[in-house]
Amino acid sequence: YLEAWQQEATTGVPPPGLFGGGCAAVHESLLWYGGHDGNSWFGTLHQLNTTTLNWEELHQCTPQGPMAKSGCGLSSFHGNKAALFGGYGIPTGPTQPRSTFTRDTRFSDGRGWTNEFHLFDLQEGVWSSPPTTGSRPPPCSDFSFTAIDSHRGVLFGGYSPGRGWMNDVHIINLQTMHWTKVDKSGGGPWPVGRVDHAACCLNY
Repeated sequence: YLEAWQQEATTGVPPPGLFGGGCAAVHESLLWYGGHDGNSWFGTLHQLNTTTLNWEELHQCTPQGPMAKSGCGLSSFHGNKAALFGGYGIPTGPTQPRSTFTRDTRFSDGRGWTNEFHLFDLQEGVWSSPPTTGSRPPPCSDFSFTAIDSHRGVLFGGYSPGRGWMNDVHIINLQTMHWTKVDKSGGGPWPVGRVDHAACCLNY
């Protein structure tokens, strides 16, 4: 293993310099969605093949897909699907059915928080908007969204207007498309509310 960072040249169509996007590993590739460049939000999906170091733009921002945003969560499942949740940005189309958009009234450009949920099929190259049941998280951003097995993802923390920094735990089951909110009364130390943190799954 290398014990030092090194910079590698890449080819293809990379995303511009962005922060706050969602990133997920799929086999030998990395997926990147959205982000902000200091002036605007983006809603494109890019893929980096870590073997060839070639970037590819998989999908552009459209009114039928996720909104342009940052502070969102992206995780991969089954090796052929990526799930995208939440974030903060500007809508690029109508609000997704069964989701909520909360406008940030401090600004006049229509920006705000969402709890929209989308799936991207890596084989078909399309976004879908599956209906979900259960306790969907509120509109929020800057949380962690981590796959814990082939069909379940855990969302923790983040910022939601009216609530501030959250410490809720929600689990999405992609087989049943059902959200479950974990009961905090189960005992043990519970993390404080937070944003812009990191989480990972340890498989023993």
